[in-house]
Amino acid sequence: MKLSILLLCFLVLGCSSRQSVEEAKAVVKSHEEFAKAGNLEGVIGNMAEDVVGMVPDMPLIKGKDAFRVFYANAFKMGKTEFTHEYHGAEVEGDIVILYGFAQGTLTRPDTTMVPMANNFLMVLKADSDTTMKIWRMAYVPTAKQ
Repeated sequence: MKLSILLLCFLVLGCSSRQSVEEAKAVVKSHEEFAKAGNLEGVIGNMAEDVVGMVPDMPLIKGKDAFRVFYANAFKMGKTEFTHEYHGAEVEGDIVILYGFAQGTLTRPDTTMVPMANNFLMVLKADSDTTMKIWRMAYVPTAKQ
């Protein structure tokens, strides 16, 4: 009986972890789509109030309002399209850590295309209503590995 209960607990926890990872990946996918569409409020809506990010050639970005300014300026520079390729994921309680490689392009208003390639680390956590939000992110330019 004890073994059955233990196995059931492992199965439930395993399913919960996979669900959390899939939910986190869905948030990142919607982030990609909102960025591609230039939807500022959509991008910001996926972020926790106390989000912190490190992006290439920029000072540390702290808080949703700072990201609103960052993305508003980025959208003025052109259309951004990117995708995330996951190399791993870890779950700890209500936190999901995703890491891998992100690549895409920035198409400037004059139609010049600038390639982007970054290793990334993204931490998402459930907020008070259990919705996954981007909490921490770091992007490092690199060639694909």
